[in-house]
This record gives sequence, C-alpha cells and structure tokens, in this order.
Amino acid sequence: MKVTRGLENASYKQKTITTLGSYDGMHRGHVEILKRLIDKKTELGLDRSLVLTFDPHPQEILHKNNTRVDLLTTIDERLTLLEKIGVDETLVIRFSLEFAKTRYDDFFRDILIKGLGTKAMVVGFNHAFGQNREGDTEHLKSLAAETNITVEEVPPLIINRVSVSSTKIRHALLEGNLELANEYLGRSYELSGIVEQGDKLGRMLGFPTANITSPKHKLVPSDGVYAATSEVKGKSYAAAISIGTRQTFMTGGERKVEAHLLDFDDDIYGAEVKVLFLSYIRPQAKFDSFDQLKNQIEDDIIHVRTVIK
Repeated sequence: MKVTRGLENASYKQKTITTLGSYDGMHRGHVEILKRLIDKKTELGLDRSLVLTFDPHPQEILHKNNTRVDLLTTIDERLTLLEKIGVDETLVIRFSLEFAKTRYDDFFRDILIKGLGTKAMVVGFNHAFGQNREGDTEHLKSLAAETNITVEEVPPLIINRVSVSSTKIRHALLEGNLELANEYLGRSYELSGIVEQGDKLGRMLGFPTANITSPKHKLVPSDGVYAATSEVKGKSYAAAISIGTRQTFMTGGERKVEAHLLDFDDDIYGAEVKVLFLSYIRPQAKFDSFDQLKNQIEDDIIHVRTVIK
C-alpha cells in the first residue's frame, strides 16, 4: 500500500474511488466500508482505491465539549490494518484548526475531484466532513449528482441488535469488557509502547515484568489482569498483563502497564513491545504478603497458558 503524508504531496489519478474519515476504530463496521471500497473499484473499472484519514485525530485539535481523546489506533497501527485489508493508497491529512475551517463543498470540488481524481465514493452511514461537519451524506450526494460522481452509503454493522461503533468499543474497554470490545473490533485490541526501567519488584518475586509506556492519547483498557500475547524483537510470547496503580501493598501510585512474558528472559529496556489483549482474567487486588501475591501470579500464569492453548 502506498502511503502519502500531506495534501501537498497528494497525486492525481484519473480514476479513483475514495473514502474518508478518522477510521480510528478500524472495527468490523469500518472493514465493511473498506471492503466495499475495494470491491466497487473493480466493479467500476477504476484504477485506485484511496483512503483519506487524519493525523492527529480531529478531536485532539478541536477538543469539543472538553472531551479527552482515547485513540483505539495510532496512525501507524491504522496504516498497518489498512494495508492488510488491501487498500491501494492512504493519504494522511494533517488535521489543524485551519484545515477544520475548510468548507465541505470546497473540499469536495477542489480536493476530492480536482486534486485526487475521485470518480466514486463509499462512505459510512453517519459520515460527515468539512467545517462543523456540515458535509453529511445528503449534502455529499447532492454535490456528487452535480458532478456525475457516484456515492454509496454503507449501512451500520449490527451485532446482537447493536450497531458497532468506535464509541461502544471505547466504553467496553474502559469497563473491562474486553471480550465485547474484541468482538466488535474483529481482532485483539492492540497496545504498543517502549519498555522503561521499573522498580524491579516483579523480578524480586521471580516474575520479571516489562513496564510499557504507551503513546499519548492511546486508550489503555481498564485496570485488571489480562491474558495476552506480546511481540518483541520479531517474536511472540504468551503474556500476563497487569494494568493499574500497583496497590498491592500500599495505596496510590502511578498507573502502569506491566507485561510478564512467559518463557522469556532477556534485557529489552528501550525496545518496543506490542501487546494483543486476549482475555480479562481478574481485577486488581491487594495482598497481605508476598507469598499470597506470588501464589496469585502463578494462578494468573496458568490462566494465561490455558487461554493461549
């Protein structure tokens, strides 16, 4: 997949089918839109399937209603997933306050049509773009009719009578409902970060952990212990993941993501570790002694091995 960063570097191609949006969740509903984009390219005999997405996420810049940004994917994770789906090209637009003032009709005519060669579009049912999100599907279809552009709207994906959305996935992750979040995602929720020095308490107990610092704005699931796989230095390992403020023997502390990689003993400080969350095991708990904690960790590891099998 070709990746172009910045509108100034975008290329014109005579026959392009386009979709645009944050695509932060890259969930099963988004996959339906993207697969339709690829299929329709073939049906219409077009040359390029093109995704327009944004970095940083618009909410990071606009801060509407003082809401915090909890990203389900970083831009690099998003690009990897888009490539796996089979998109030909992704244009990453740098989102700014100035860009947010762009009128939807100017964006449609000057960028989508004249700049990129768009001949057809595929969008989600709640699609909107341009200043104040005024370019909803109805406005888009009206503009498209004027320029002989076809626009197809993909309906929401319904699972167990619920429409899949990034918002619902965020809520599920923050409520500890990992299984529901992964079902909506159609994959294991992913978190990557750099391993930093810790207090080595895990190593003292015989269970060394990697302290992972995740990217800013990336959503970290709710506190608890999880079964996962971890990828580091090109290899995959089963892992027990602890998220919380480490209130094992005391109150307070900094919230951390700690990964104990099973059957692994290597120095990985400064390395990047990717965590794929598979199952929620238990909430965080306090223990009266190190022996109680060690026994619980041993039980957690047994649970992890069972999940991996």
